[in-house]
Amino acid sequence: MFKKFLLSVVGLIVVLAVVLAVFGGGWLNTAVKRAVETIGPEVTGTTVELETVGLSIFAGSGALNGLRVGNPEGFSEDYIISVDSIDIRISPRSLLTDTIIIERLYIDAPNILIEQTRAGNNLRRLMANIEAYSPPAEDVEEGQGAAREVIVRELVIEGGQLRGAALGQTINASLPRIQLEDIGTGEGGIPVKDVIELVLGEILRNSGSVLGDMGGNLRDLGRDLSERGTEAIEEAAGGAGERLRGILDR
Repeated sequence: MFKKFLLSVVGLIVVLAVVLAVFGGGWLNTAVKRAVETIGPEVTGTTVELETVGLSIFAGSGALNGLRVGNPEGFSEDYIISVDSIDIRISPRSLLTDTIIIERLYIDAPNILIEQTRAGNNLRRLMANIEAYSPPAEDVEEGQGAAREVIVRELVIEGGQLRGAALGQTINASLPRIQLEDIGTGEGGIPVKDVIELVLGEILRNSGSVLGDMGGNLRDLGRDLSERGTEAIEEAAGGAGERLRGILDR
């Protein structure tokens, strides 16, 4: 009798181990990768690639590795933004609710390409693509895709590099550290699209500031990008409450 009981316990442990391996790791990672590579192109109007995802549903933390956002059509380089590693910490319980809570999102050393050609500026074009995107009505109704609501308690972008060429000048400069807090907290969450618009707006604003400090032909371009980034932040903050408006005062 004891032997049968012991075998039953061992069998149960094996089954649980298999379930944890499938749903606690591989299933979640595959789902996140698919979501990024599906929702990303819809919102940005460009390719979006993600090499690997390593998240634990139980710890609620992990990393997204090898994120590449394609350059808008009409520009020469393959990618406008590339990031080797993004650390993320999520509230596991929130995955079962209508609003996903991201406790911390840390984007380490993003590489941002700037191109100014007759076709225009690639950063502005990417922002225009994002602003023009409207999630399908069924996604809005069901709170799915880019209409899925999230709360980001802390977002940090550090070690960013701005490179490329514009107006006859080569650009290779460091971007200031970006830190945003309590995104969507007071509203019970904001759509993923608004978060993407907010982050890119802040990147535009900082890029413009850097270019303006370089002087010469880049001063006007820097002012233009700064203004465009501020407009994007204001639009995203319009549905995200007063907490976000504080970043415009910095």
